[in-house]
Amino acid sequence: MIIIDENSLGKKNGNELRKNVVQYLPVGLFGSTVAYAGLAIALKQLAALYNFHTFYATAVAVLGWTVFVLLTIFYFIKFLLFPSAVREELKHPVTGNFLGTFFISAVLLAGLAAPHSILFARITWLAGTVGGLVFLCTLTSRLYKGALNVLDTVPPILIPGLTVLNAATSGDTMGFGWFGNKFDVILFSVGIAYVFVFFIVITYRLIHRSPVIEFLVPTLLLMSAPFTVGFICYLNIVSYIDLFGTVMFYFGFFVYAVLFFSVFKKGLHFMISWWGACFATGALTNSAFRYAIVGQDVMVKFMATGLFVGLVLMIAVTSYLTINRLVTGKLLKPASE
Repeated sequence: MIIIDENSLGKKNGNELRKNVVQYLPVGLFGSTVAYAGLAIALKQLAALYNFHTFYATAVAVLGWTVFVLLTIFYFIKFLLFPSAVREELKHPVTGNFLGTFFISAVLLAGLAAPHSILFARITWLAGTVGGLVFLCTLTSRLYKGALNVLDTVPPILIPGLTVLNAATSGDTMGFGWFGNKFDVILFSVGIAYVFVFFIVITYRLIHRSPVIEFLVPTLLLMSAPFTVGFICYLNIVSYIDLFGTVMFYFGFFVYAVLFFSVFKKGLHFMISWWGACFATGALTNSAFRYAIVGQDVMVKFMATGLFVGLVLMIAVTSYLTINRLVTGKLLKPASE
């Protein structure tokens, strides 16, 4: 006679379910920590512009760090339990680019941690920057091997270049002196050339080929990031707003405004890729704040404030929908379901 222990069976099935859930954890979820870091930076600049306390910026930075650490732990568990699934995701010509959001999160969160622990911030920033450079070299080498389907030339291909640009935007908070300034110039040079080149390539594909699949529609807003992130990085280096910086800022705003209404229209379903739209919105908001603060521009000040309100709403809605689908079991599941 066989006796079945229902409690043991339930425990086993529960463990197996949790294990399988980890298998479908997408690397693109690190886009959420990029968005939270961007919101925290925006809150700091809002505080500087309107002269109020930075408590909310610190709270959001803590939230960003918490989510980043948890995602890193669970993705590492996924690597240990399902290495083939990780390799398949990172070798994919599109999804592999989303690994860059991990390195972007690291450098941006390091900049937020600098006022509290400069040693910890420097270690995190160096790890994120070196990892981002290796990632950029690896992805660039893969592109130049050829045989890439032209339909896979989509906005996420910009992410490797954005990793080093974002490292340069937060590099000035690390206090590395002349060496840090020189290194930021190198990062800016490599990153801005990369994103400008592939912006043109992706634009050609978007014009002459079929529209991107629904999952990638929100990532269209990343087309503005080369100019908005590039503007912040350039401004950190030269310390004043010149014509080139102005062109980058306003063209980035123009691209974002044009594509926003192509992305957020009736019938768009929630997807993890919404975090890519939050990332792009955060970059535009922070570039507007920087322009308003450095340039003492009243018009841009109100523009930045309006963008900030939109950023808060976008991140709040995306966070709610992400958590809702996580709790209901609809977030982490095979793509075929």
